[in-house]
This record gives sequence, C-alpha cells and structure tokens, in this order.
Amino acid sequence: MTHKNIEQIKDILGTNLVLIAQYNTGDLKSTLVVCNELDFDTLKKLKQLGEIPLVFTKEELTNGIDVFPIEFLNIKQHHTMLFGEDILKNFIISKSNMRQQLEFEFRSKLIHLREQYLHFKGKDIDNLILSAVPTLSPIIGGLMFLGDMEDKDDMVGLVSKKYGVDLHILEEIQDIRKGKAKFKKDKEQYIKDLIKVLHDFGKIIDEYKVK
Repeated sequence: MTHKNIEQIKDILGTNLVLIAQYNTGDLKSTLVVCNELDFDTLKKLKQLGEIPLVFTKEELTNGIDVFPIEFLNIKQHHTMLFGEDILKNFIISKSNMRQQLEFEFRSKLIHLREQYLHFKGKDIDNLILSAVPTLSPIIGGLMFLGDMEDKDDMVGLVSKKYGVDLHILEEIQDIRKGKAKFKKDKEQYIKDLIKVLHDFGKIIDEYKVK
C-alpha cells in the first residue's frame, strides 16, 4: 500500500475510517481497511484505488471472528498498522471455531488438489505444486494456535514436531519457490506427498478435542 493510496482512502472515508493495516498472507502483502459504515457509493469510490484493499465495517470485523478464525488469526499475528487504532491485537479467537474452520479448509483443499490434478498438465501441474505452500500456510498457523505454539519463522518444523507429521515436502516446495532448489523428483510424487500431508492434517483435526 503506497502513501498515495493511504491518503486516498483517508480522503474517501474521512471520519468514517477506523483503521488501515497491512498484513501478510503467505508471500503476499495485503491491506485491510475498516470503517464504521460502508454503502455502495463509498464502495464505488474505493474501486478507483490503484491497489484494492480488503474492506470491512467494524461490526462485520468484530462479528466475523467466529466465522473466519483462520483469516483473522493471520491478520492479528502478521499485521502492521498504517493508520488508526489497533483493535486487531485484541481479537479473541475461539479454539472451537478454529477447529471447525480447519476441518472445512483441509477438506476443501484436498478436494481442490485432487480436482486440479485431474485437469492440469505440464506447467499447470508445476503451478499447482508451487501454490501449495501459501495455500496451506493458514492451516499450519491454525494448527499452531490449537497446539498453543508461539508464532515463529519455522512454523512447518514446529508443527511437524508437535503433531508427529512429516511436512518436509512443504519446506522443499518453499525452497523451489524461492529459487533455492529445483524439482528433484517426478511431479506426480509431489502431488502424492501433498495429498498425504492433507490427510495427516485431517487426522490431527479429527483427533483434536477442544478443552
């Protein structure tokens, strides 16, 4: 989010603006804008921005935590304030809600991976493999939360140790994404390993009991 865009948002929302924050989603930086009210005319004005933010009203933000605990946990842990009061740090995430969304996410991503594999060939398979790390990062963050683990750089290693699952394939794919390594084996094997990772996630979530 550029300084120009921040000033544009301030001009559009005026006293209606609550906060502007930047947060990380995998390798990407995104911007969250929170306002008190959001009508269509305001939305239309925000559409003219060079960089389109994620926009919530304050009411939607506070009442949506139970519906989207994974997303809001990520925002809470990985945000930088650009303007306004930091109400994000006070989010209270329910482990029961987190477990419920984790189950939905892992099942959805498993179905998606299988479906895309059946349709994709060549470079599309490469992209499917390389997109796995940012796609699965929120699930890993959720599992850390359920396991009462502090947010660290080595999230994959910590989750592997805590739950006794082998996630080395995600570290390998991350190195490929960063240009530190190349594909070392048949692409089919990467898909097979990713499917196993998702099955392992499912087992962890199914066995987890909210205290």
